[in-house]
Amino acid sequence: MAEKKKKQTKKTEDNEQTLANENAALKEMLQRAQADFINYRQRVEKEKAELIDYGKLETIKDLLEVFDNFERARNHFPKSLEGNEWAMGMLAVEKQFVAKMNEMGINRIPTVGEMFDPNLHEAIHMEPAKGKKSNEIIEEYEPGYIYKDKVLRYAKVKLAK
Repeated sequence: MAEKKKKQTKKTEDNEQTLANENAALKEMLQRAQADFINYRQRVEKEKAELIDYGKLETIKDLLEVFDNFERARNHFPKSLEGNEWAMGMLAVEKQFVAKMNEMGINRIPTVGEMFDPNLHEAIHMEPAKGKKSNEIIEEYEPGYIYKDKVLRYAKVKLAK
């Protein structure tokens, strides 16, 4: 009888150990599933933010053409309109546009006087230029813009030979 009790105790202990092992395995699986879900949720949030950012950038790219026209108009401003309230209002709108772009993290790519960088600039023309280094930018045809580390539009430039 004592031996039967020992066997039963041993069997019970084995069952307890098996259940404890299964419990530990299930806990580990649950923790992994929770970690996977947290990682999944973070990845989805990141992708969502990137998509929103991408949508903004596409809209901004379209608006750059409008902004270019403001700049062209300012560069060809007739002297007769100096001091004109309407004209001054247009200049204020351009300034506000620049301020908003900077606020959003959109910056103009430096050009004239800089060395050509194919990651930022698009060379349209080259010509000899006294006192300039080879591949130094001597003229900007169209401004380029950058957002964070992403080029929205390459600056179109003329280089010294």
